[in-house]
Amino acid sequence: MSVNRPCVRLGDYCLKIGSGATPKGGANVYLTSGDISLIRSQNIYNAGFRPEGLVYITADHAEKLSNVAVQVDDILLNITGDSVARVCLAPQEFLPARVNQHVAIIRPDPKEFDAKFLRYFLASPTQQNYLLTLASAGATRNALTKANIETLDVYKPSMVIQKWIADQLESLDKKIRINNRINQTLEQMAQTLFKSWFIEFEPVKVKIAVLEAGGSQEEATFAAMTAISGKDAGSLTVFEQVYPEKYAELKAAAELFPSAMQDIDLVKIPRGWRLVRLNNIASFASGKVNVSELTKDTYVSTENMLGKKMGIERATSLPSANTTPSFKSGHILISNIRPYFKKIWLARFSGGRSADVLAFEHKKNITAEYLYNVLYQDSFFDFMMQTSKGVKMPRGDKKAIMEWSCIEPTVELTSLFSNKVKEFYSYIESHNRENIQLSKLRDALLPKLLSGEITLLEAGGVVKKSSETAKEADYV
Repeated sequence: MSVNRPCVRLGDYCLKIGSGATPKGGANVYLTSGDISLIRSQNIYNAGFRPEGLVYITADHAEKLSNVAVQVDDILLNITGDSVARVCLAPQEFLPARVNQHVAIIRPDPKEFDAKFLRYFLASPTQQNYLLTLASAGATRNALTKANIETLDVYKPSMVIQKWIADQLESLDKKIRINNRINQTLEQMAQTLFKSWFIEFEPVKVKIAVLEAGGSQEEATFAAMTAISGKDAGSLTVFEQVYPEKYAELKAAAELFPSAMQDIDLVKIPRGWRLVRLNNIASFASGKVNVSELTKDTYVSTENMLGKKMGIERATSLPSANTTPSFKSGHILISNIRPYFKKIWLARFSGGRSADVLAFEHKKNITAEYLYNVLYQDSFFDFMMQTSKGVKMPRGDKKAIMEWSCIEPTVELTSLFSNKVKEFYSYIESHNRENIQLSKLRDALLPKLLSGEITLLEAGGVVKKSSETAKEADYV
């Protein structure tokens, strides 16, 4: 089939293309909060804007950068360094904003281009590969010039079709975001249980309260059952009648918790539990894997680990070395660069990782799920920062990390906890697998629509022939 592909020079259809600037004084004038954001390359990803590490500037500094003010529907493109070519839409919730010199603003003419469509086009695998090739032509470091951006050839269907295509791709992204929100809820459920049992010691404390009030051990166990299940006494009585086997399991779980506390090094923990260094329950994983055996789905670096404990996404590239450190299912991966970003993931498959991603494996006395929740705590990341080395690019001190103090409960309790949260992590992994497939579908759909391999009617049947769209629908 003969297909017409309207292609235009991007610079001819934009109101602005240009990079930003760093305020005078550099990092010394950055603020941790404020009214005006300074967006940097570390905030820009193909999957969307990330606020981790976002800094702010004063109104005076912003006034001096008024020529690089970000507007709604601006497209932000990284133009230097290892993150070159990453692209996203300006986040409305973080405006007003400026960008620094590592980021370019692309402001398409809204009469000619739908910003969402153009962002999807620039983020597509074909365009990303092309931009990376352009950027690598530099003599010293990866960089895209203003001329590179202005002279880009981009497809320009009608606005009707641009908006339709963007809507279809965005519907896939919305499903990905929904899955991510569900995953966050599941993570929070696991964390709530962990904190109740192993940080707040709620089942232990209610037992102690009953015994101190003159109650029996049986009454103390019953109180612990209410703490574990979240049910009141009346509901538990009904629960026993309707689900006697599950009631017996709940009682057995409550009996595993101690009825007293102990002091160890001025720290109060349940009797029979231990206060240990991290190296008593975990070790750093070793091993190598050939890069030729990896894919972008099985490689993890600090770049594709998500901040705020959100796990990982698909890598954008593989390392150039022949081998790289490996990881296995059940290992806990933590980015060792800038620990305050709090990047952590419980591996559900085997793969390779960068040297700046630490892999922890649990020892026989505990479970992977317990260790993951131990390392998930803010107190652990705070400790990593306190003992880190370096100012501009702090890295955790591996020796100091293994000296961190943590609690080791009984084997029975860690196994019980693991069994309860495994289902949560199974659902999370299922959503992650679905997200990978949705991402691949999204990336494959755009070129098929543009090339004519899939027509709009075939893709969804929402574009009907009319005097305005019939001619365009024929080529798409």
